[in-house]
Amino acid sequence: MDRLSISTHLIGILTAFSAFTMPIALEVLNRVKSRYGSAHYMDSIEQIMGFKIQVLFRELIVTLIAIICFTLFVCSVDKDLFKDGYVLFTEFVFSLITSALLIKEFKFIKTVFLATRSDNLVTEHLISKLQTKNNTNHPEEVELLVQIACYNIEHTAITSEKSTENRLFELIEKACVNQDCSIDTDTIKRLVDGLAATLTSARNTNSRDKYVSLQRDYGRLLVLFFDRKMKDYNVFETFSRRFYEESIKELNTGQYWLLRGDFLISIHTWDIQNPQTIRFIDSHVRSLIYFLVDKKPELLPELIDNYRNFISFESHFADDLYELSHLFGSYNPAHFKEMSSFTETHKELLTTTPQDYINNFKLLLDKYVQDALTPPVTESRLDEIMQVKYEYEQRMISEIIKRVGESTAKSTAQHTLRVLANKSQWGCILDCHESFSPAHSKVSRLGVNLLPASLNSMLQQLGQPQGHSYSNSEELSHAYVRAVPILVMYAVYSWRIQNMDENLHTCISAITSSLNMGEKSIQIANRMLNELKQATYYAKSPVYAEAFCNHFDIKHEEADFNSIVIPILSKIQDYLNNQLIEIRETQPLSEAIKQLYIDGILMKGQNLADKFPLFSFVSLSKDKQVPFKLPSKSYERERFLDNTGVGYVSRSYRFIESIYNAIALTIITKKGSSLSALDFEVLENNHLLVMTHKDWQNFTSSKDIDDFKDVKHHLVFSDEPLDAFYVYDTKESQTLVTLYNPEINQELTPLDENMGNAFEFEFIDKEGKVTVKVDAHIYC
Repeated sequence: MDRLSISTHLIGILTAFSAFTMPIALEVLNRVKSRYGSAHYMDSIEQIMGFKIQVLFRELIVTLIAIICFTLFVCSVDKDLFKDGYVLFTEFVFSLITSALLIKEFKFIKTVFLATRSDNLVTEHLISKLQTKNNTNHPEEVELLVQIACYNIEHTAITSEKSTENRLFELIEKACVNQDCSIDTDTIKRLVDGLAATLTSARNTNSRDKYVSLQRDYGRLLVLFFDRKMKDYNVFETFSRRFYEESIKELNTGQYWLLRGDFLISIHTWDIQNPQTIRFIDSHVRSLIYFLVDKKPELLPELIDNYRNFISFESHFADDLYELSHLFGSYNPAHFKEMSSFTETHKELLTTTPQDYINNFKLLLDKYVQDALTPPVTESRLDEIMQVKYEYEQRMISEIIKRVGESTAKSTAQHTLRVLANKSQWGCILDCHESFSPAHSKVSRLGVNLLPASLNSMLQQLGQPQGHSYSNSEELSHAYVRAVPILVMYAVYSWRIQNMDENLHTCISAITSSLNMGEKSIQIANRMLNELKQATYYAKSPVYAEAFCNHFDIKHEEADFNSIVIPILSKIQDYLNNQLIEIRETQPLSEAIKQLYIDGILMKGQNLADKFPLFSFVSLSKDKQVPFKLPSKSYERERFLDNTGVGYVSRSYRFIESIYNAIALTIITKKGSSLSALDFEVLENNHLLVMTHKDWQNFTSSKDIDDFKDVKHHLVFSDEPLDAFYVYDTKESQTLVTLYNPEINQELTPLDENMGNAFEFEFIDKEGKVTVKVDAHIYC
């Protein structure tokens, strides 16, 4: 056995290490399973080591069996048959194999020790794998990273900068902000989606600091992800719903950070590059509003204030736009008219399709750039112009996005008042107003005010459509009407708190002296008046004054506040009635409505040749003759004003019919034949018989219906029978009338659109009436 002493030692070593390694592996597996519930952790350890653990076990067992078999073989054969040199050489080979296995064994033990002590090794490995491109988008790696992050959040007291979730947040921000392409967008999407689970883990720890920090970081990265990486609407809906679900999980936890939109503190409009991101944020805020109004209405003032913090400051786009005139040095007045009217011309795009608004601004900027490059400039000047253009464009796009956010946030803040009013949450409405600029404060806070405490703000909201459907809009509009008394009281209170020595009723003239209804139109003014009548009815209830004075602890003035609302509403109604009179008297007549009136007379969209066959072909003349003078018609001025809320249908086509009838009678009289000469049998298919109704009735009364049932006839009106008829040959394209045309003389042409040139319209706007005079230059 001496010559097998090496084999004996090798057997002992392999047996010892096999017995030592197996329990470690099993312990690690059990710990990983209980900690993460995932088998991917062991896969990661094996990838770090470069070999599979089961392969190591197999190699150990196979090597051990091989050495034992070799030992038995050597013992069973004669020394002369298997000499010591062969034995020694074989043992040397087994020693090398055993050494290699021991190295792998030590590597395994070291890796398991490091992985058990900290997740950094596995985390580093997984993150490095995320940066390699493949077709699977790394679902296993993302799942394990999220599980590690969740476990560490729940089982560590302090969150470090190198924690798994912070490293993943940093990775996502780098990919979004710096446009780092080392990680695929779909992988980032998986990470953002998976990391939502960390919010629940942080919430379960009951650690305020940990949860506040995490929800702010996650909310910020979710917004940046949508802003820089994601354009798919379906993904937007999915993530928005997931974030909303995470938010409402806070309801019974006592931690209301997501419900209050606290994550909006960590991001601002100047961080946004895509206006669609505003839509995501606003949609999420509105979802929270509808949830909180039933469950936790007292959180809504903080939600609105956090939303205001996201907007921060008003946009200066309208003012900064005028920099275009001298952006590249010398003053350029070429496009001043387009520039000065830009915001008004495209204001609808700002709320419907803000990206189109941005694109139109870029087109305007390009015009100024082209002017600056004409005549050709030096290369250095070209670089300077393009740099100025780039910086100005980026700044102005940021201002446009800020303006979109400001408009959206103001609309949502007013929407909040409506849903609160619908639930009679008067105290929460007052808290929403007080959250930014309290009535008692003498300090003017910087930033945009989403809910100004003024009568003008209240007045301009009346009659505005709200909600996602007609019934919902009607419900919310009615709710706002019910809130008007409490809003008027708040405007009075804001005045009162600054004028303590004055009689409360003195404020009536003070706060109604500078009323402004905003956009002026008859329709809006009428809506406001209708809703103010309803508000006056509700203002008679003492409930409003009681709720208001209880909220501000001023019970001693409850009677005064109760009596002051109706006089103020009366003053506002007087103002609106005066505005209606002014609008009716001064608003310019609508060119569009006048054109609709003209189109009605000209019967636009109808086939005139079929209706008036004698006018199928006409001749055109540039020489004016005596026209048909049609009777003038007078209308109330409001008939021709925009935005009255009343639609008018023009029935004026009888103008052409009366002209046609008169001409037809002339043709029958002058070019027709006596009725006694009429023979139905000689009429052909291309013949159209033209006569008066009375002549037709008299002539056919004594005939059998079979004699004239196939006769093509066209009847005109007359007071008396003419005892004549006219046969119009449709095949010959005859011209029986001449139309005035200022541009051309032509013998024969289809009627088509030539009728419009033959009419002259005059709209006389005088003393509240509009008189329409019509001359028809149609000559027989």
